[in-house]
Amino acid sequence: MAYRPYPNVDRALKQLDRHYPSAPVIPMPPALRAIGDAIGQFRENAQRAAGQGFGSGTYVLSTRRPGVVSGPA
Repeated sequence: MAYRPYPNVDRALKQLDRHYPSAPVIPMPPALRAIGDAIGQFRENAQRAAGQGFGSGTYVLSTRRPGVVSGPA
């Protein structure tokens, strides 16, 4: 019998992975590491601010905040 389907999915996937080389590990330079940490901190602060946003959990008809003046009247 020439064709024999694989009874085990994991075994078939391992055979496919055998032909692809693994991705090289490249160390990150210190300057990029500092920028990455700053971006991660910015993301955390933005998520925290969004969770504590204006009127969270209340229905607001207008997108303008009360007490905020926009432009000359």
